[in-house]
Amino acid sequence: MRKPRKKRAYDATGRRRTAAGNQERVLLAARRLFAERGYMETTIDAIAAEADLSAPTVYAAFGSKHGILSRLIDRLVSGEAGGPSVLSTAQARDVFAEEDPRRLLEKFAGHMAEILERVAPMYDAMKNAARSEPDVAALYARALGNRFRNLHALAERLAARGALRGGVDTEQAGRTIWAVSSPEVRQLLLAHAGWSHERYACWLATTLAAALLPD
Repeated sequence: MRKPRKKRAYDATGRRRTAAGNQERVLLAARRLFAERGYMETTIDAIAAEADLSAPTVYAAFGSKHGILSRLIDRLVSGEAGGPSVLSTAQARDVFAEEDPRRLLEKFAGHMAEILERVAPMYDAMKNAARSEPDVAALYARALGNRFRNLHALAERLAARGALRGGVDTEQAGRTIWAVSSPEVRQLLLAHAGWSHERYACWLATTLAAALLPD
């Protein structure tokens, strides 16, 4: 009498890998189309066609165009697949581990310049759509809040090391970092003043050091 064969355990690794790859394709397609056409003018069908996928596949993965934009912002801020919290990324950990305050701000400025290069076009798309789309307005407000909390954590790190100049508390330091490193300031310097990415990163580091650290 033959022994019954043991059923192989189902391995979903391949399916998960395919799903993750499809999601990355959707996010890349949405990034291009949102930047070129704007959020309002871009449809799910257009994103699906750009990603070479069906519209039902896109809906199943993201639920809506708003869902795509939300995931895209997380992906661009972190710079890593899956869009983890930016503070948990390797670059952010390297910044926070730096002992020397001036070197810390130099590393932060380099990291922030990279983030803004990825995210700035989507911030513009969100701001434009937020005027008539309440859900996008809420997403934009959430992005600004998250941005301040992440940058306030940097101010707390400097304060914990006694690195802030006299008269500058953690709240003021956080708001200073938040304002000086904003996408709007970067846009002025790169698009209108003609600065390079490298010059902007250097300026950001020296400006923050002058504002926050003792002479």
